Amino acid sequence: MKNFNIKIEYKNQKDVFILFSALNSMGYNDENNNQGMHPIRKKVRNYLLACNWSKKYPELNKIIKKHHPAQLLMKILQRLSISDFKKFSKEPLIQKLWTKFKNPQEKEIKKIFPSFQREVVYLIRFINKKPSDVKKIVLIINLLDAYWRGYGFKIAKTGYVIVGPGADKNQGELLRHELLHILAPNLRFPTKILPPSKSLVNMGYNNKKIIGREYIIRGLNLLYEEKILKNKLSKIIKREQREFPAIKEVLDVLEEKLKKKKGGH
Repeated sequence: MKNFNIKIEYKNQKDVFILFSALNSMGYNDENNNQGMHPIRKKVRNYLLACNWSKKYPELNKIIKKHHPAQLLMKILQRLSISDFKKFSKEPLIQKLWTKFKNPQEKEIKKIFPSFQREVVYLIRFINKKPSDVKKIVLIINLLDAYWRGYGFKIAKTGYVIVGPGADKNQGELLRHELLHILAPNLRFPTKILPPSKSLVNMGYNNKKIIGREYIIRGLNLLYEEKILKNKLSKIIKREQREFPAIKEVLDVLEEKLKKKKGGH
């Protein structure tokens, strides 16, 4: 399968597992699935009850309370120092948990990886442009996060897609959304971005630049679902309009820009 000279790989990232062990041990209870947390996450959290980690690592706890998980992930992947994280990661119980649960994560990542590879190729074809600043894209599965929670960002020339449980559901929508954070071009559109709702701010969409980018990502995903997956736009657009009321205007501009690209190709 053509990959447009982008290396696509997966990684069972130990530091991500340890970071989310710390998050779960210090009050990170976010969940999107009304049936509850992933079984692996439940088991890890039960093991973590053996110690009061917040009290043992107050500086790490303070950082976790202050920063969004996406910011912490960026620091971990950039190999930046987080106070007390190295000490926490060397705890015998934390090392034991990684040894115990790394294989289930590896199994999950191998199951999803073929779909991930296909999505990279299909999205680049759909957008009709390969990003010049991306040489490699890495998939990381994180079963200690909430269902359908994901993060996508670039560090140097490497794109990272980190997804929680359920990434293989809903026609790969989570994988596609996070990939678009890496692959989507920087487009501008003449539409007024409405002030973000409180729920969006809590999710990390806390300024107009981030909100504008999210409109692009979600708009491209809707167009992909309509044109490639043949989903009815009138139905799928409703889920976005609740938090992104200007999404229709954005879709009109995106369609025009995609037509121009393909017409000039």
